Amino acid sequence: MLTLITSSYKSEKYLKRYAAKITKAGDFLVGKIDFEFIVIANSPTKKEIEIFESLKKNKWFSYVEVPRESVFCSINRGINIAKGDVVGLWNVDDVRYPESLIDGLRLMNEGANVVYFPFVIEWFLNLFGFNFLIRRKIIKPPLFDREKFIRGMHCGPFFLIRKDFFKQIGPFDEQFKVAGDFDWCVRATKISDKFSLSEKIGGEFRVDGGGLSAGGRAMHFAENNIVSRRHGMEDKVVPGYENEEAGLRVDKIKFNGEYIDF
Repeated sequence: MLTLITSSYKSEKYLKRYAAKITKAGDFLVGKIDFEFIVIANSPTKKEIEIFESLKKNKWFSYVEVPRESVFCSINRGINIAKGDVVGLWNVDDVRYPESLIDGLRLMNEGANVVYFPFVIEWFLNLFGFNFLIRRKIIKPPLFDREKFIRGMHCGPFFLIRKDFFKQIGPFDEQFKVAGDFDWCVRATKISDKFSLSEKIGGEFRVDGGGLSAGGRAMHFAENNIVSRRHGMEDKVVPGYENEEAGLRVDKIKFNGEYIDF
């Protein structure tokens, strides 16, 4: 079974599109694979709750209301309650292609611990309240190579994880706002080489300046610096972000409000 997890917070402007896309994906997947969608709704507004309630007509959809928490705390929470033996993320502003999910499960059945995908990245410009697509590019990740995958985030935003392997590696670091997936993938790379690249495009990753990982933000550089220091890549540290790095621990990860070994 596959569980897809979404963390939402102040997501009203994306939710109608998100609801339409997951409904279309769900309709496609019914009868082909066993699956569920879980939304971890951070301090949801009345409008957000209305949309989530409307989605509950689908047996495969559920949501959980929580006070605001970090995105990786929500993802850890979602994985903990997931019924699926394979888990993945569906960011509220992104689109996943359901055909790739089926192929991902096929590769899992062939022994993969992590499946990652080519994907489309789309850049939007916001003018006068309207979003205009200004650039579109297909990203084709390399085949798995331990050295490459330790030094860079090649799994992309759409990777799938075998849940028992996730438990072996440990949770996402809840200190992070952006780099938790990169850090987790580096930790996983050090343990296993069972990373499989699907030939199917995973989906569309949106960059419009509103997402946490939109790029160019000081916190993104700071968190990547912590990951680099944590995993012995001092040559990749970008100077000048000491203020943003203050309070982030290199030697421990944060989980359920406590700092633990990894």
